[in-house]
Amino acid sequence: MSAGSAAEAAAARRLSRGASGLRHLRWAREVLATLEAHVEHNPALDGAEREALRGEARALAGAVQALSGAVKPYRDFLERTRVRYRGRVRLAEHLVREADAGHADEGARARLEESLTELAGMEATQRGPLKAALSAEIDRLREAMARMDARLEERLSAAFVESLYPPLTDGATRVADDGDPDDDAAASPR
Repeated sequence: MSAGSAAEAAAARRLSRGASGLRHLRWAREVLATLEAHVEHNPALDGAEREALRGEARALAGAVQALSGAVKPYRDFLERTRVRYRGRVRLAEHLVREADAGHADEGARARLEESLTELAGMEATQRGPLKAALSAEIDRLREAMARMDARLEERLSAAFVESLYPPLTDGATRVADDGDPDDDAAASPR
């Protein structure tokens, strides 16, 4: 494989950096599971290769665990705290519409401004730090996987490294899962 085609193959197996933390976690877990399957079931590996892969799997598992530790608080925040603030904004918007339609609520616009201010404050003080921590873990995971790929390509082959990665949807934003209606990534691989 030429340097250009190896670089193209690497790009094709990389999840978009813009994908969510949860999607990065899924992607990395897929790679880890394949790496572990090679360790346990690939008859072509010799003892030294198998041991090297065990070390890579332990390192990747640590990076996956670290990302999981950042994904959970961010997802919990989005699904519990942030939705409450957004709900208050929608309520206030409804009250403004009702007031504009002639229904009595003189304080509707003030309530909307207050809700928007609270939402903006929450975004800065709560979401910002959680998102920054998540972004840093995504970067660390991607860097660890790139280093792993380089070591494994040198030791085994580019084809071996490519075998670790699941197919992605168009745009490389998520793992493709044909036929799984419970997965939001149910789409054909690119």
